[in-house]
Amino acid sequence: MSHVTVAASANTFGQMFNALRQNFTFAKTDSANWGPFSANYSVKLHLENGSIALNNGNNVEIAGVDIVWDTLKCGVCLDLPGFCVGGWCIIPDPFDGCWVSLPKLCIGGPICIEPDLSGLVSSISDIKANLLAKYFIDPARTPGETDLDAEFNGHPNKWRIFLNPLWVLVDPIDIPATIDNIFENLLKSAIDGLLWFLPGWAQDLLWSLIGPVLDPFKSIIGIAGSISDWLSNLLGNQFGLLGLIETAVADYFANRDPIYEFEDPYPILAGTGGLIPVKIPIRDLAIDVNSNEMTLAANIGA
Repeated sequence: MSHVTVAASANTFGQMFNALRQNFTFAKTDSANWGPFSANYSVKLHLENGSIALNNGNNVEIAGVDIVWDTLKCGVCLDLPGFCVGGWCIIPDPFDGCWVSLPKLCIGGPICIEPDLSGLVSSISDIKANLLAKYFIDPARTPGETDLDAEFNGHPNKWRIFLNPLWVLVDPIDIPATIDNIFENLLKSAIDGLLWFLPGWAQDLLWSLIGPVLDPFKSIIGIAGSISDWLSNLLGNQFGLLGLIETAVADYFANRDPIYEFEDPYPILAGTGGLIPVKIPIRDLAIDVNSNEMTLAANIGA
């Protein structure tokens, strides 16, 4: 029979989770080349909200956690194939020549589009985890230190309780459909940058002859449907960003930051008036979870 039992209600456990969740951050940059185009991204995010349910059988389920993208910037670069327009004859020479012709204008070269989607919110739809107890020996503790020395020096041993995810499901990045217009305007601005050396009338003429340039650009970089879906797939799947976030969240909960911890030996009376603190050693820690509460049971041992 256990000597010590401590219980935390479902509501208290939810508050513990909120404190744990708010300390999670993730940042990543990467780039890759896919033949006709290259792409890159820079992201930084944190987590907010979420509801947690305690289930019988020592497991918990967390739903509706928001991923807040503090930074979400991506870039798409393409070496635009050179093409020429103009050069047509306006007034032909009846004797097989041309008196007046339009100027021949050619453009081409690298262009980059860099939409900034910072501030978007997506979600982690589901996290299922069990609770795992781990014994922590502070690496700052020297072999010769007693438990009392470690207490005085600020690095006692601890029991730590971790959420140990069985799975983490991150939803696709919800990029708004308005990105299509943003993308098109950025593309036109990039092409305008290639025309800087032309006089205004020539730029207007070239644009009137080029017509819509977005469709050929989309075809080259493989956009079959909407740009928002393509970007979501590029970041989430081709770069593998969703999997990286799932791994980072699972590692954070399982190894980085405990949901609860306490010292071992456990202090029951503080040291006052020249007396040393009274502490009891905790052994055989066991965790049980049901729909109402989390229970920690342990023995007191030498």
